[in-house]
Amino acid sequence: MASTCERSLVKGIVWEVLSFIVTVIAVYLVYGNLAMSIKFSLVLSMIKIFLFFIHERVWKKIRWGKY
Repeated sequence: MASTCERSLVKGIVWEVLSFIVTVIAVYLVYGNLAMSIKFSLVLSMIKIFLFFIHERVWKKIRWGKY
């Protein structure tokens, strides 16, 4: 059985892959350019991963709701 950290990592990767696919499709439907859609989605994914990392580090320091 996978550890909690491994499970969280795999869950995050699967979620980001799904998000990437949805973003590529949405941008393609709006602009009709697949190459641009993929580039946009890659940049957006990198930004979201960075922001999620910061978000997690901040929440780790907040004691609210911890026992």
